[in-house]
Amino acid sequence: MCSDPGPSTKWFDLRVPLTVLRPELLLTTGQSFTWKCVGNKHWVGVLGSSVYEIKQSDDTTLYRTLFGKCSRERLWDYFDLDNEYSVDFTKAPKPVKQIIKRRSGVRILQQDPFECLISFICSSNNNISRITRMLNEIKRNFGTFLAKSEVNNETFDFYAFPSVDQLRKATPEQLKKLGLGYRSDFIFKTVEILNSRGLNWLYSLRNEDSDTCKSALTSLPGVGRKVADCVSLFSLGKRDVVPVDVHIQKIANTFFGVKCGKSLSDSDYERIGTAFRNFAGDNAGWAQAVLFIDSVIKS
Repeated sequence: MCSDPGPSTKWFDLRVPLTVLRPELLLTTGQSFTWKCVGNKHWVGVLGSSVYEIKQSDDTTLYRTLFGKCSRERLWDYFDLDNEYSVDFTKAPKPVKQIIKRRSGVRILQQDPFECLISFICSSNNNISRITRMLNEIKRNFGTFLAKSEVNNETFDFYAFPSVDQLRKATPEQLKKLGLGYRSDFIFKTVEILNSRGLNWLYSLRNEDSDTCKSALTSLPGVGRKVADCVSLFSLGKRDVVPVDVHIQKIANTFFGVKCGKSLSDSDYERIGTAFRNFAGDNAGWAQAVLFIDSVIKS
């Protein structure tokens, strides 16, 4: 078990079977944008002020740090390993059952709420590779430099995600030059609001119900229903919420017969969420993640 105060050349075993945690399904499939694949089932990424290296072996997950504190507890929380996910298979369509069984090892990543919020504001009308580039530019220009490390003969500069104080230094014009486009104004205004309210306002949403959480988040510039649901699910512990994008809309139509218009109305959005909650209950967000990841991998 890793308890070193600093980086280590030794690999540690998280001691979780792949049926419970399978990193290849999680780290670069749209929940988080901090990880980079550097080899076969091998990733590097920054959590807080530590640089982690993760490998998926034939039966477990290995980890170590390239910089900063090495904490098994941090990874345990990040991968939400204190929670067991389950659904009522008697209420799930047969193809959905098959996908859930085939994609065992999907987890709901529990990220820092501020980083998650800015990440999903960047996700609007975007794709995973471009979102990742945007966030890397934000970190490189406004975050704290952590380390330069070589992994598999490739050298990387690692930066922490900027704090509210650090990101407040960014003007909309600077953000636009980094390629963020119209999202620049949203990020600038949201950071100003969070600076005024304090980050405790954001973190306190973990203690609210899902509807209250969504209402609070959608009061921020650039945060609509889907972004609010992503932040709620991936950083605030609201495992019953179902973010809906074009992938999930198609899935809901195919598997649950939920037909929607070209423009997704609020009632259609809610009907899709209800379809997931009918068989997955409080784990509807996890069921959504499994089906979403399956569709992304296939495409």
